[in-house]
Amino acid sequence: MKTDDLTVNGVRIADESAPESNRTIELPSGATAEVRKGLGRDLMRAQRTAAGGDASAVVFALIAELARVDGRKVVYEDVLEMELADVLALQAEVVGENFERPPQRASQGLFDPDSQSES
Repeated sequence: MKTDDLTVNGVRIADESAPESNRTIELPSGATAEVRKGLGRDLMRAQRTAAGGDASAVVFALIAELARVDGRKVVYEDVLEMELADVLALQAEVVGENFERPPQRASQGLFDPDSQSES
């Protein structure tokens, strides 16, 4: 059975060990973290974990979905107990890697009300 064939509660599990999908960073505490690029299912699981809908809790849960610290998978509660500097570094990595703005298309020019002529 291939890794792509594995499912948990009907959600297909990707191969998280693929090196091209992981970025390695050194955390301020000296620990090493691997962060993989996220998928829609990761966000869905993070939103379920942070059932209250608090945006900060979703980001913490997303860190837990996407990061391994010193080779170990972390869970939401682990992120809550991490040193603040480590959490901020992981947050910047997760949000920066997964939520970069796409380049603006030429047809989506910014609306400038001052450029409109009055009739």
